[in-house]
Amino acid sequence: MKIDNAKFKKKVVPGDTIIFRLNLISPIRRGLCHMHGKGFVDGKVAVEGDLLAQIVPKKQ
Repeated sequence: MKIDNAKFKKKVVPGDTIIFRLNLISPIRRGLCHMHGKGFVDGKVAVEGDLLAQIVPKKQ
């Protein structure tokens, strides 16, 4: 839903695989989770920022 304080530490190009590690900043309320995370490319930090995401039930 929202990305704040995003900082790119390294250039990311097409073909790179970004692996995200996210930690909850506050408890999940009403299906919203506020997280801080870092994205790694080849084991080195490429991006970091704060994210807000909504958890929705899977439709079958």
